[in-house]
Amino acid sequence: MNGHTKLNASHFIKAFFSFHTKQHYTRLLLLSCSIIALHSFMRVISRFLAALDLHPFSFIHPLSIAPLIAYGYVRYVCQSPTCFIARRLSRYGLRWVCDQWFQENQTMTSPDFYICIIWLLVGCYRGWRLVRQRYFDTTEEIISSMPPVCNGLCIEQSLVIFQHSLNRQEKTMLIEDEDPSDENDELRIRNDEVDRVSTVYGCATMWHETETEMRQVLRSILKLDVDHATRMNNKKVGELRYRLEGHIFFDDAWEDVVEEGVEKRQPNEYFHMFFDLLNEMTGERLNEEGKMETRILVNTPYGGRLVVKLPSGTLLFVHLKDKKMIRHKKRWSQVMYMYYLLGHRIMDCPLSIEDRQQMADNTFILAIDGDSKFEPDALLRLLHLMNAKSDIGCACGRIHPIGNGIMVWYQKFEYAIAHWFQKAAEHVFGCVLCAPGCFSLFRASALMDDNIMHKYTKTASEPRHYVQYDQGEDRWLSTLLLKQGYRIEYAAASDAETYAPEGFEEFFNQRRRWTPSSIANTVDLLMDYKRASANNDAISYAYIAYQFLVIFFSMLGPAIIFTMLVFAQVAAFGLNSSDVMWYNAIPIGLFILLCFTTESNVQLIYAKYMSIAYAFVMLAVLVATSSQIVLETVLAPTSMFIVTMVGIFFFAACLHPKEFTNIIHGIVFFLMIPSTYVFLTLYSLINLNVITWGTREAVAKATGQKTKATPMQQAIDMVVGVVKRGFRLISCRENRENEEKRRRMEKKVEKMEFALRNIENGVDVKKILDEDDEKREQKTEETQTTSTETSPEVSDDQKSQNTLQKANRYVWMTSHNLKNCERGKLKGAERQFWQELIDAYLTPIKTTPAEMKEVADGLASLRNQIAFTILLVNSLLAMAIILLQKHKNVLSIKFKPHQNFTHTKMNETTGKFELTDEPLKIDPLGMGIVVFLLVILFVQTLGMLLHRLNTMIGAFQEVKNLAEYGVTIETNTKADDERIMTNARLMINSTVVVEGHAADGYTRHRADEADTGNVLYKLQKARLAKRMQRSALSNNN
Repeated sequence: MNGHTKLNASHFIKAFFSFHTKQHYTRLLLLSCSIIALHSFMRVISRFLAALDLHPFSFIHPLSIAPLIAYGYVRYVCQSPTCFIARRLSRYGLRWVCDQWFQENQTMTSPDFYICIIWLLVGCYRGWRLVRQRYFDTTEEIISSMPPVCNGLCIEQSLVIFQHSLNRQEKTMLIEDEDPSDENDELRIRNDEVDRVSTVYGCATMWHETETEMRQVLRSILKLDVDHATRMNNKKVGELRYRLEGHIFFDDAWEDVVEEGVEKRQPNEYFHMFFDLLNEMTGERLNEEGKMETRILVNTPYGGRLVVKLPSGTLLFVHLKDKKMIRHKKRWSQVMYMYYLLGHRIMDCPLSIEDRQQMADNTFILAIDGDSKFEPDALLRLLHLMNAKSDIGCACGRIHPIGNGIMVWYQKFEYAIAHWFQKAAEHVFGCVLCAPGCFSLFRASALMDDNIMHKYTKTASEPRHYVQYDQGEDRWLSTLLLKQGYRIEYAAASDAETYAPEGFEEFFNQRRRWTPSSIANTVDLLMDYKRASANNDAISYAYIAYQFLVIFFSMLGPAIIFTMLVFAQVAAFGLNSSDVMWYNAIPIGLFILLCFTTESNVQLIYAKYMSIAYAFVMLAVLVATSSQIVLETVLAPTSMFIVTMVGIFFFAACLHPKEFTNIIHGIVFFLMIPSTYVFLTLYSLINLNVITWGTREAVAKATGQKTKATPMQQAIDMVVGVVKRGFRLISCRENRENEEKRRRMEKKVEKMEFALRNIENGVDVKKILDEDDEKREQKTEETQTTSTETSPEVSDDQKSQNTLQKANRYVWMTSHNLKNCERGKLKGAERQFWQELIDAYLTPIKTTPAEMKEVADGLASLRNQIAFTILLVNSLLAMAIILLQKHKNVLSIKFKPHQNFTHTKMNETTGKFELTDEPLKIDPLGMGIVVFLLVILFVQTLGMLLHRLNTMIGAFQEVKNLAEYGVTIETNTKADDERIMTNARLMINSTVVVEGHAADGYTRHRADEADTGNVLYKLQKARLAKRMQRSALSNNN
């Protein structure tokens, strides 16, 4: 066939094994691969533009114009049988015949021409019909698809994007007597619209925050209040709306106050500061009766509660936890709001199972800290992400540390690279391992899983549980979600700020908690990888291997940094490597000894001074690294790794322009590498048995415990106590003091009883108390009476204390400016719920000295095992690298980047640098570490690029749907009806607080408990009835 042979599979196989560009089949193979690559690239571009919702005009789509362009090009180029196209294709062994277009008579046009034109027009029209744009309503859910089968020759046919709406249904006949004009009525009640309205519970945990931190989180809550009210009042169908309710759980909010010999329980100074700040920021003022109508105080089984109605109508519940009545710390506050908001509010509501499931899927918990700062848009982005993907159990945002000082500068860069690389790679290749408690959105149905919420209430029973459960509760909750099959995703565009530790000691103690907990939860996930991979589709074996490499090399960090410091000092100062090794090993070994034998304050002082000293050493590392790059050129493996790492960090900063200034803080990060990768790692590892949240003194003060005194101090206190006791006995002063104390207490009791009988609102105390409380108190009084009769030794002081127990429950409501608030009571169902929850999970843990000693011994044993193993492995690795470097003339790999490679090397004879063509000598162990670190870095960089691409797509979609984010104001013919409905809603919200409580809530003490829940329904029914009358009259006419 004119010198051409038919190609078959053998030609392609031959082309693979005998590759030569002069052969036709090799060129044809390359052409085919190029077409396939171009085809795939074009499909990716087309899919990317569709994701950005950027669709080309129908008449310029490749499918519409490709026939015309192809015909015009062939018509213009093909002027002879050996035209340009034929010559090009002949190089690949292909034949192109174009003599059919030539005419014997140039003045006449061939009939084929007209047939071709008609064929082209029909083809263009059919292509236009296929790709023409379809317009959808903004409320419709659209899915896009591409042809699954690719056309290798006609690429344009594989680039078509088909769009389908899941909301469009077939038109059905209208029901009789139904008004067609009401089909798109914005005020019409629809189940599908109600289901789309999400419920968001903003839950913050507080302890002893400063005024600045409280102001920051309150400002964020108030902004959410305004945004929520604006969206709920705008009745445009399909717009993103959400119900909002705020909850603040105040840990350790009570203290004992002694006045005139009487001890009473009152909110502490931190709550009073919060209350004054809240009044200042909301502009709350007293009414004519001297009361705050939007402030209600309630007694609860866990302490107390302040209920506040914010300016735009959102309810804010401030739960005051008493550590004598309920467990304190953040994890137990999370258990409180999980069971209260998800268990009591959803599971106890009188709805069907399907409706409760629907409610759980549309209910979200926004977990924030007491110092978090964020904008409403950040919540909306997380909410959009959760609504778009039903398999997401949690979504977290980008956390920005704020504050002042060098430690904050270090954390700015640390947080930046952790989010740019680590979190982005986890999101792309698997799941995010930790959802930070300072800003994360949880799906209610995911948390309500019995294997999550119930397991989260588990108390520590083994030494490792104290590390995994209580030191990093956010990480443990994330691990439970992942193992149960829920995804955790990261939204980089959702920004939040939180205050970071500003002091060296505070920073080290924070990481002392985080590091062991992070390692423990990661190891737990890796050990149970089969279950995690089976339940969670996003967790693959490759992702498990990646996490194993990350955790493995993080454990080897001290040895890697130690050897880097040694060889950098050798190169910078020209010292003997053995001497430099001892110079660095002695201070680090001394720190290890201090960690095992001394208190944490001694360890931190030593670590601080050594961090300053090693910051100067890092300057030597910088000089040595620069010298090595110059001498061995950039092509040396170590130099290549350093240059690549710096280049990638700079490239990442360029991809995050709003955070580009964080790259400046990388200088502080570089200087603190020995401090954080050596001393901090050792401090966290060896103090693994310390399970407090900060310094021992701070925790003792926070929990109301006395700080343990030194033996000398104890002896002095004992001697002074004996002397004082003897003096009182001799002077009979003790009896007079007891008599005086008894008289003051009796007087205080009389005043307290009188105050309770004449509370400012004019209501007797017995009317405020709940019936359950009365029965319980009567039973307590009977028991006390019986015990008094049988035990005459009970003093009058004890009787007075028992009498004050009932009064003290309401004394706190009259303290400070809380007396201006109204008072309320819990309903029976909620009170019973809290009592059962406390009895089941939240009873304060009381341990005996023997149990505490057993726990301490178990933690010490666990610490010794882990510390010995990791210290041994790091010591062996550091010794192996140093020995290989000393004998690298024999035990090394000869590496030469290219044939004419030359580098600079010092001549040991002359002591001068000379140019040499000798190959580089690389120790295999160090090279292996560099290769694995490069692999991890490249994987994270790829994840960052893909995540940034995903973030850009989301940004384009956000711009497109900008109207959906804001409030659309348009002419409404139902203005009067809308105004009436809005006013009715405001009236109901201002008179009854039962709304928003699925089960049982609280009521104002003097509130009218009439059922007003059907007011909106009656207004709606009256309006529809009037409209039907008008329609009937028009039909009769």
